[in-house]
Amino acid sequence: MKPSAPTPGLLRAALPLSALGVTVLSGSFLGVEIGLLVGAFCALSLVIAFLWRSVQSLTGDSPLTLDEAMTLGQPSVEEEQKRAVLRALKDLEYEKSVGKISDDDYRELSARYREDAKRLIERVDESLTPARERAEKLLAERIAREEAAAKAKRERAEKEAEKVDSDEGDAPPSSGKRDDAPDEEERA
Repeated sequence: MKPSAPTPGLLRAALPLSALGVTVLSGSFLGVEIGLLVGAFCALSLVIAFLWRSVQSLTGDSPLTLDEAMTLGQPSVEEEQKRAVLRALKDLEYEKSVGKISDDDYRELSARYREDAKRLIERVDESLTPARERAEKLLAERIAREEAAAKAKRERAEKEAEKVDSDEGDAPPSSGKRDDAPDEEERA
């Protein structure tokens, strides 16, 4: 008989248990201090491994390199500039409200900052176009796969229903009462 492969759930449970075992063994042989250090190292390693796995699951089936993972949440230069301009607009509003700048200066600076913000927002949108198109393509492929799987499932269910209907047609006619229902005579 062929031995069965371990399930992912079993492996997930084995990692923390083995880390705990290593911690206890090192603590009993090398002292409590070393045991605590080994336990902290194991806990940190497990947290990093689970975080890495979750980042990989966000990217789907595509491989993710370390460099890509590091830049995954990092804003682009245009996004940083856009944030700086929007922050400057907010500061400008505050300075006008407290009377630090005149209305003419406010209008001039506000118009310049708003133009910069508009230009940067358009640039950020343009830089996201390839990623948006790729996401739309992946989504369309996933929807097509799921629709094909659902269609195949429906067809299998219909075939099974036809088979059951044809099997019932071959069965001898029943008397109309259920076999597990008690007879009226037995109740009396």
